[in-house]
Amino acid sequence: MNPAFVAGLLAFFVVVLVLPIRGRGLHRLTARIPSRSDSLTRRWLAGPIAVTIALLFGAQILVSVIAIGVIAALIVVQRAQHQRRLATAARRAQIIEALDVLAAELTAGRPPIDALEGATTISPDFQIAHAAARLGGDVPGALELAAEAPGAGGLRALAAAWRVAEESGAAFASLTERLSDSLRADETIHRQTAASLAGAHSTARILAALPVFGIALGYSLGARPLTFLTATPAGWVCLAAGLALTTLGLNWTTHLAKVPT
Repeated sequence: MNPAFVAGLLAFFVVVLVLPIRGRGLHRLTARIPSRSDSLTRRWLAGPIAVTIALLFGAQILVSVIAIGVIAALIVVQRAQHQRRLATAARRAQIIEALDVLAAELTAGRPPIDALEGATTISPDFQIAHAAARLGGDVPGALELAAEAPGAGGLRALAAAWRVAEESGAAFASLTERLSDSLRADETIHRQTAASLAGAHSTARILAALPVFGIALGYSLGARPLTFLTATPAGWVCLAAGLALTTLGLNWTTHLAKVPT
């Protein structure tokens, strides 16, 4: 069997073991949720695989596999963060649209239970509240539970408005309409902030990719940078420092450019 293929296959297993387990949503609460011990076990299994690579193919292949694994993990994490930002923005937009439907249904004189049913057709985050309303349960509590999801913070304000309407007899339709207008204004600010931070994200990605061009430039000048980085102790130190600084820079940029949800 080709040693490069075996090393690549082992690198794939290392990445799979090291990456964190994806969390489960509220609709999967009945399934088994992975514990912290499961995650630690997966990470400990990466050690024997690394030792196997070192014994079979030598230190150079091991260093190459670790570097490839770190780079692959960085790419996967960055893509996952981007997808989470898109999903959060989409959820906020759905909730605002559902609040518009809820306010329109209440203004038309429909009962809150029926109005919530109309909102569930727009945003599934209202399903828990609708079920609680049908069963005579705590609707504000259900809304606060649903508000824990990223991008669903507006439901917490809706829960407060529901309580105010129940305790004081205030017009729930007008409260919902004002809440929708307020969340829409906040969403406009969110989008403007995200647009202004798009340049920072792009710059961070470009800076992270610059070492690749540096390696290509080294080969064009007749040097062998990859051999130096993977086959010499000094190169190992440089490679580890470069990967660590790249990881730190990407995480720090993501933290600074994080838009509050």
